[in-house]
Amino acid sequence: MAIGQSWRERPLGEFVLERDPESVPIAREKALSIVGEDCSVRDDLLLVVSELVTNAIQHPELTGTIHVGLTAGMGLLIVEVRDPGTWYEAPRVVPPYDPLAVGGRGLLLVVLLCGGRWGTYVIRGGERIVWAAIPTAEWAPRAQDVIVARRRLVA
Repeated sequence: MAIGQSWRERPLGEFVLERDPESVPIAREKALSIVGEDCSVRDDLLLVVSELVTNAIQHPELTGTIHVGLTAGMGLLIVEVRDPGTWYEAPRVVPPYDPLAVGGRGLLLVVLLCGGRWGTYVIRGGERIVWAAIPTAEWAPRAQDVIVARRRLVA
């Protein structure tokens, strides 16, 4: 992102899901209906949505709904998943110690697809947002610029 260039995002759409494993395919379908079947990063979007929504429903002790929002801007397609979790429960990338493990690599895939453009923060009311920004253009801002700009949005 060039010095002095202001950060801009344009909301594309959002939807609400129940905290249920059945919500993952519904999330993919709804996300695709917002961006369209011909979205240039369709497969990446579907994987990111699946992983972030799956992470949001993994803690059965939490109640409430999951909110998913899609935003475009600055050569990026941004997926935000808001849930009733806390920062301490936020998903984290951990090294895959066991290469034969069944799970545990989803967020790592998201980070790789997004080139490190992801993060998490807590908003008022005790809700957490986990986001990932999928590059849609070669000139998309680098990860650190995206992370800093998005932190300023919630500051």
